[in-house]
Amino acid sequence: MFLVKSIDETIRLLKDNFNNYDLQTKMIELDNALNYVCAEDVISNEEVPHFNRSIVDGYAVDFNSVKLATSSTPSILRLKGQVLMGRNATDLVTKSTTIYVPTGGHLPSGANAAVMIENTELLGDEVIINKSVSINENVLLKGSDISKDSVIIAKNKVITPLVIGALKSIGIRKIKVFEKLTALVISTGDEIVKNKVSLSIGEIRDINTYTVSNHLKNKNMTISESLIINDDFEEYKNAVLRGFETSDIVFTSGGSSVGDKDYTLAILKDIGAEILVHGINIKPGKPTIIAKYNNKLFFGLPGQPTSAFIVLNVFANEIINAIYNIEDVLPIPYFEARLDSNIHSSTGRRMYQLVKISYFNNEYIATPLFAKSGMINSLKEASGYIIVDEFSEGYLSDSIVKVYRLGD
Repeated sequence: MFLVKSIDETIRLLKDNFNNYDLQTKMIELDNALNYVCAEDVISNEEVPHFNRSIVDGYAVDFNSVKLATSSTPSILRLKGQVLMGRNATDLVTKSTTIYVPTGGHLPSGANAAVMIENTELLGDEVIINKSVSINENVLLKGSDISKDSVIIAKNKVITPLVIGALKSIGIRKIKVFEKLTALVISTGDEIVKNKVSLSIGEIRDINTYTVSNHLKNKNMTISESLIINDDFEEYKNAVLRGFETSDIVFTSGGSSVGDKDYTLAILKDIGAEILVHGINIKPGKPTIIAKYNNKLFFGLPGQPTSAFIVLNVFANEIINAIYNIEDVLPIPYFEARLDSNIHSSTGRRMYQLVKISYFNNEYIATPLFAKSGMINSLKEASGYIIVDEFSEGYLSDSIVKVYRLGD
């Protein structure tokens, strides 16, 4: 019997059961920290910028001297000199004088605005200002980007390229991060063979350990080992137990249904694992098993390649977010396309329909790929997928649908 859960129920179970992992931490060079999860709040010990600076090429002014300037009644100021990049501005701006300052240059004392060079004319040592500015216009004030004691990145946040840039701006060289999650990947079945040149009838070359492992690598996980296990109860059980000893998560594909040699459920019960889910209200991919053993996650995918990948694509981010306690997750991005044929759904399950995208008459066209779950080529050809709600009967041709990219 299946213990079927909805997708939303499954996500809640992941969050509730796997948010207290014993995560290891380490200090690493910031240059190598991309996509790691931060293990502590990083507080700025300085201000950015640490001096007032111009954000345009132009002239530093006291805005009171130019606040009425127009092209017909310009303000005229005497040019006292210029600011050199990377140097401290030593001259003083007054109501009757100005100093040239390049983009990023130090704003001289006495100045509280900068006029863009495009709005000026230079005649000898006089600068004609043809446009007014307001106070602090075209100026970045000290500490206005990053203030001292502000949080640059909080614990349990992913370190992105822009986060690295912000941390570089305050001189951070090393950062404390959580170790990457490690995963053991197992593919089960007497018919599965690896690296065999010529197949016998009934044999199938291994696909899932590669698609699953590489998808997890794209999610910044480390694959501790990938195995092919025959339909042997003890061999399979020992591999699962070894996975729990050496890895954070055990992923399997195959053996999750209710056939004579679908041993996954029996093995989990035999070792005393807590079965959280046996069956998800999703198409393809219903026979998915999720269990908990010694506070670690077991995720049993269906054996068919398309089903396995669709389920993994749906839940990989949810697993990571649950274990690392990542909150404030943005919605999955999508783009809109016009459907070029009907899609029917009467299963009562949330259906993930693969589509191929083309571009015609200035719009995207979505062509459904009606692949059976054992096919790999259609999955390879897919540009993404559309979601058909479990309460919907599908979409008619010419409908505008949301297309989600695989991997997002």
